[in-house]
Amino acid sequence: MSNRLLFGKPGRLLSAHTVVAQPPSGWARVRGAWLRYRSRQRIAQLDSHMLKDIGVSFAEAEAEANKPLWRA
Repeated sequence: MSNRLLFGKPGRLLSAHTVVAQPPSGWARVRGAWLRYRSRQRIAQLDSHMLKDIGVSFAEAEAEANKPLWRA
């Protein structure tokens, strides 16, 4: 193992003021909405045994599946 990783010069850290979060582009919003739509379709197709495996009740799955695609 290289000591370079343990004793190297510390990296330059950015202050909170230098990092500016950019709003998502139009395509990023469309992609996010599409991914939410697909995951909600897949949750709606799960049976009670699969829902129990992932720790989600039927009511929670139904509520998530019935949300509109623009809602996060």
